[in-house]
Amino acid sequence: MPPKPKYKKEEIVAAAYQLMCERGIEGVVAREVGKCLGTTTAPIFTYFNGMDELKAEVYRMASKECNDYLRESANYVPAFKEFGMRWIRFAKENPRVYEMLFLTGNEKMQVLGFINEDFRGLIESMEVEVEKVFHISAKNAAELVKDMCVYAQGIASICVSGTGIFSEEEISESISRICLSRVMGCQFMEDGIDEQRMKVMMANLGAAPQRKSEI
Repeated sequence: MPPKPKYKKEEIVAAAYQLMCERGIEGVVAREVGKCLGTTTAPIFTYFNGMDELKAEVYRMASKECNDYLRESANYVPAFKEFGMRWIRFAKENPRVYEMLFLTGNEKMQVLGFINEDFRGLIESMEVEVEKVFHISAKNAAELVKDMCVYAQGIASICVSGTGIFSEEEISESISRICLSRVMGCQFMEDGIDEQRMKVMMANLGAAPQRKSEI
């Protein structure tokens, strides 16, 4: 009867994940994973046919962590602004994870450029929220969410590359500006700008998003 494996599959994936967080996905090689576990490469190939299989598990683990964090945006008002802020915050706090998920490409069907199918429901709910909050058409609401996400991706990429530093307040103000500028353009094209309504929007959007349970 063959001996039981000394290491569990979950322990190997966790070691590979930690290595990815420190060195990037390129740093996940069999010898280094073995070192993290204090063993040889043998346990890895007890569970995996090759390193591509192990890296796929690392990707799935990272994707779940990111998805869970970003989906929390739905519990905030406004959710679309919280999503943009969380997107950047996740990149700042997990640069190698973010790099693997969003800067190296993947095979998942894309919903919004670099945003994959995992977020379809959340993106659609944010579009509905934007349409109601700003009184703009569904088409323009979708475009606003897209522009906000692209803008957030730009700031996130700068943070990951180390070429710029943004405080939480600066990020909040930047997202507010891009959204309000887009709304003003939409209102101008649709039915004219309502100055009083815009003042209320500016006051509401300028503040940090609040958790629904605290409102």
